[in-house]
Formats: sequence, structure tokens, C-alpha cells
Amino acid sequence: MDPSPGQGQGPDLATAFRYVESLLFGDMERPGLTLYDLERLVGYPAKGEGPLAYTLPRTKSLSGVQAVRFYYYPKDPSLQLIVEIEDLQGKTHLRHFRWNGFTWETPEGGQGELKPTREEVGLVQAGEDFFLGFPREEALELEEAVRKGEASGAKYLLCPRCRTRIFYAPSVRPAGISCPKCGNPTLLFKTLSAEGTKDPLEALVEEQRALRKAIEELAAYLKRKLGP
Repeated sequence: MDPSPGQGQGPDLATAFRYVESLLFGDMERPGLTLYDLERLVGYPAKGEGPLAYTLPRTKSLSGVQAVRFYYYPKDPSLQLIVEIEDLQGKTHLRHFRWNGFTWETPEGGQGELKPTREEVGLVQAGEDFFLGFPREEALELEEAVRKGEASGAKYLLCPRCRTRIFYAPSVRPAGISCPKCGNPTLLFKTLSAEGTKDPLEALVEEQRALRKAIEELAAYLKRKLGP
């Protein structure tokens, strides 16, 4: 493989690539990922035949980039594993790896400007909301966090006509986006706050408690006024 992927593209990016190398090829602390390990990470074959994505958890080595994603193409002998690193400016840097039966290798020819991974990241609907620029797995995770009220700070576009929300990734330039439901091109920029993002079931329970308390207070008031 190229002994210095990411060289000339900034120290943070080079650090992220070195971290990816240590995961794939192993180091003094742990063995490298096998093809079987990768398939377990992305959920193959339970999640389908792909391409399947896995976003690496945040670590100190990845603090200088926005995200690192593995894209696995189980049925494509030419595009087996694409590693995508998204830098702080939203630009993506791709590296191509193939499993040779014993370890990962970089196919001859470099192919450093591959684009298939970006074509897989588009508009995803999850629940009542839309998610733009997220792999499907990340979109579903964010939808769950929004539903539970655990996504404070997430940025989204709000359609004032139909109240549709479009959450967008940091790499997305939201200018020019139209509502996917009604086509309205005039959307409002919003940031999700802790208020109004409760789980629907929890919100329903709180409403029931408030209603029960109001009924009890009204009953006590009528009893004082009208007598037993």
C-alpha cells in the first residue's frame, strides 16, 4: 500500500489515515481487521447486499476530521472497501482497499479520486423527517436521537408551509434546497434545541399527567363551591 496516504493534505488528515491503517493492518496493540470483522461491522449480510456503510466512533486520532466511514461492496470485486474521510471543510478523501485472502492491499493504479461513496449519500426519510448528506445508518441513528430529545444542536431546514424538517450534514451546503414534500424553495434555517424534542410517548405521558392534575384541581374547586 501507499506508505504515506494523506501526505500533503494536512496533519489532521494524515493522522486520520494512519489511524485507519492501524485498524486495517494492525499494530503492536491489536491485530488488523479481517474481511469477516469488516462484514460484522457493516452488518453484512443481514442488512442486504450493499453497499453497506459503517462510521468509525470518534477518537482523539479522528478529532481533526468530521467523519471516517467504511463503505463495503460485497458483490463488487473491483470496489470492495472504500474508506472515506471527511475533513473539517466538508471535502471527502477516498482510499480503496481489497482483501487478498490474508490482509488488505491497495489496488494498483491508486484510484484516489473514487466517487461511488458520495453517490450513495443523498436524501433519506426516517419517520416524519428528512436527512440530507448522511449515510442511511447515520440518518436512522440521528432520527432516533431527535425522537428521544438527544440531538440538541442539530441543524435543519424547516418548511414554513408544511412544517417538514430537513436535517443536513456539516458537509452539505443548504443553499438552494427545496422542500421534498411540497417543493417550497424558501426554507428557514433552524437549530434543534432541547425543548420540543421529547419522545412522543414521553410527551403524551406528561400531557396526561397535566390533564389529570387540572381535572383534580377543578373537582376540588367545584367541591368547595358547591359542597358535597
